[in-house]
Amino acid sequence: MNQPLNGQTAIITGGGSGIGYAISSALLAAGANLVITSRNGARLEQAAGQLRQNGNAEVVAITADVRSRDDAQRVAGLTLARFGRIDMLINNSGLGVGDLAIDLSEENWDRVMDTCAKGTFLFSQAVLPAMQAQRRGVILNIASQAALNGYANASVYCAAKFAVVGFAKALQEEVRPYGIRVHSLCPGLVQVPPPATGEAPRPGWLQVEDLAEQALFVLSRPPHVHLDSIGSWGLSFG
Repeated sequence: MNQPLNGQTAIITGGGSGIGYAISSALLAAGANLVITSRNGARLEQAAGQLRQNGNAEVVAITADVRSRDDAQRVAGLTLARFGRIDMLINNSGLGVGDLAIDLSEENWDRVMDTCAKGTFLFSQAVLPAMQAQRRGVILNIASQAALNGYANASVYCAAKFAVVGFAKALQEEVRPYGIRVHSLCPGLVQVPPPATGEAPRPGWLQVEDLAEQALFVLSRPPHVHLDSIGSWGLSFG
């Protein structure tokens, strides 16, 4: 089996379900040790148990809130204590609300911005000292087409995802001397949760496995290869 990430260690936020779980599965199959996080401890432990049945690398589950600096630092510290290195960070946790800007509450603004944008910043900041010391590492953000386009009823989600991509572009300039790469995936609509067994995928929507394949491709590139924000969409035929 081809294992391009054999022996490397990845932190995946929101790794217990949906896109995060699919990416975790792909990285595990590629030989990476995993640290998966989520606020939902029960679901996270269930996901970790399923992953351990499907791969030979280690899987560690840490209940954490990406909006908390203390949690981000704790996850990075526990990862270093267990594996001695952090090779990859996948900033996957995110959420949105379907409110018009005129109706959007300050509470929902803060909740979306803190999860998507602040969480990306806090976890990136937490892993950077280790990556800089190693003089290598990859940070991959799961952004959105909402990071590149505006959509009605999604003003705060667009603002948060635009912030993620802007932060990533600036961070790349800062960490390039250390051999660290920063990338963002910008998918269109993704079917989450995935279709049940025997159920047809939703036409025109990406599947979580599509994002997992894209993530694995980006993360397994040679250190000198940089890929800018990568857009993808689901196509409907017929």
